[in-house]
Order: sequence, then C-alpha cells, then structure tokens
Amino acid sequence: MMNDDWITVFPADYNNSYHLILKRGTAHYAYYYFKVDKLDQRVTFYDDVDRSGISIKPQITREFIRTLVKEIDWHPVGNSIIIDIYNVQREETKSTRLACDI
Repeated sequence: MMNDDWITVFPADYNNSYHLILKRGTAHYAYYYFKVDKLDQRVTFYDDVDRSGISIKPQITREFIRTLVKEIDWHPVGNSIIIDIYNVQREETKSTRLACDI
C-alpha cells in the first residue's frame, strides 16, 4: 500500500506483523519491521539502524502514526496507542516506550 509516496506498508510473515518503507528525499529509503497488537493497543518497532540508515524514533509523530494506522486499516479504541521500540543490533530486552495520541 502506498500513501503520498512516502510510506509503504506490506504484510510480513506472521499475523499482525508488517514491513514499513519510508521514503526520505529522492533516493533514500528506510526499512523497518513492526508488529501490531490491536488488543493491547500497541505497535512494536524493531529499530535496525544498520539496515534502515535512520532510527524509527524521530519518525514517530502524530501524523506518522495516523498514516500508519490508516495504512493497516486499524481503528484503535480511544485516542492513544503505545509504541515500543526495540534496538535490533544490541538485542536488548529493554525497549523505548512512547504513548502516542492519534
């Protein structure tokens, strides 16, 4: 699915998991993998900076999350979802957690 030529989301191998491609500039693309837990109102990103070139954390704005939710055809209950970000390189069990209004 393409939206305004800057965000592309397509399903990954498992239920409720997706690949995300963000277009930055004319020739740069950043790649991310994420999972959605609709029951817990949570989106989990796996921040692979070596692969994407850009961390997902600064990309997460209200507009970005609204676009992402629309792309995966999700209608969250309420107006806030939880964003967890795991750093793939360090294989940490600890994540960065953000609450995002939509």
